[in-house]
Amino acid sequence: MKTKILALSFTLIGMLALTSCTKEKVGGIFSFSGKVQKGPFVTGTTITVNELNENLGQTGKAFTTSITSDDGSFSLSNIEMESNLALLSGNGFYYNEVIGKLSTAQITLQAITDLTNEETININVLTHITKARIEKLVGEGMSFADAKRKSEDEFQDFLGVTNHFSQGFEQMSIVSGGDFNAMLLAFSVILQRPSRIFDEIATLPAELTWLMTNLSSDFADNGTINNEALVDTLLYNISLQDQVYIRRHIQNYYSGLGLDVDIPDFESYIALFQAAHQELVTEFIYPDEASPVPELGPGGEVPNILVKDATQFDGWGSYVVAAITPLGKNLKVKVTGNRIQLDLNNGWIVTDHTTNGFTIEAQRQNELVSMLIYLLDENNGGSATIEYYEDSDTPTFTKQISWTGGYPALK
Repeated sequence: MKTKILALSFTLIGMLALTSCTKEKVGGIFSFSGKVQKGPFVTGTTITVNELNENLGQTGKAFTTSITSDDGSFSLSNIEMESNLALLSGNGFYYNEVIGKLSTAQITLQAITDLTNEETININVLTHITKARIEKLVGEGMSFADAKRKSEDEFQDFLGVTNHFSQGFEQMSIVSGGDFNAMLLAFSVILQRPSRIFDEIATLPAELTWLMTNLSSDFADNGTINNEALVDTLLYNISLQDQVYIRRHIQNYYSGLGLDVDIPDFESYIALFQAAHQELVTEFIYPDEASPVPELGPGGEVPNILVKDATQFDGWGSYVVAAITPLGKNLKVKVTGNRIQLDLNNGWIVTDHTTNGFTIEAQRQNELVSMLIYLLDENNGGSATIEYYEDSDTPTFTKQISWTGGYPALK
């Protein structure tokens, strides 16, 4: 009897040991490919793969490769590791989809992943921001798989996405169809402040790195962003962006590479973020005055010709065409009349411009769009018809405006 009990004990010990071994992260030989994307990172970007232990500490084993195509693609084949877990890092220049130019400096994006059964692993801003949160949760005793899923769910909450996507962030691409890819592109876009000032363009990569670092640090603590200044920075970026042009920038960049891509509906996910973090307008707004250059802050406001009850103006004066469109709505304005000169444009897209007038459409919602114009006529003044298309294919309001003639010095 003692012999049987002893044998049973050794059997149980062996089974427990085997079970313990199967819970450990095991290695193997891995091959995979992917893309590094803010916008796409370009040729020459260095890709590093660091092996991680089950506590997400680096073991010291590393592999490197580089991007050889300007669409951000990389691949690694037959790398032998003792763990399934890895930290992927991409360091290089990237295409800034917000301003349509290559970055002036390099940035780094990272992703923590389980290489098991993965043929595609992308590195992007979502994998980068959630990295520190995953590390914290694993450090508190959570499994890597659970920590990764939890951090991704939490960040989707922050983005205003209520129906969470099951795809891991490393499976997402900014130039593939599907709502989950639209969410990635939307966040990539709102991280980047637009600028047309040369000295500022040079500092945008450093500004982006600062913003991502602070967002990641704040998010790591409790799975949300508590710093209102960081959220305000993202909303400020949105307030200056031209979404139609951003879509064109991406399309033109990939067309230049000979690639036909599917740019997802990122605009709707920018709207979800705004709805989650911003006070929303519920009707079309035409402020009495507005600045032609909103990014410069208060000051320099001039009268707005779109104010519906304003019909009489002074010739040779400076004016704006300014409006705020509710989320989920669109606004088109058609102006028929000559002797109107268009100037600085912030947020409108000009879809038609002839000697007899112009048609413009708002490129962003819940934010001011503004364009500087001049009403010209040196003799008898001028007149124009303005048609408002407020989320409609037919005019919802029409008015006639006129302005006096004569040079200002002679009035």
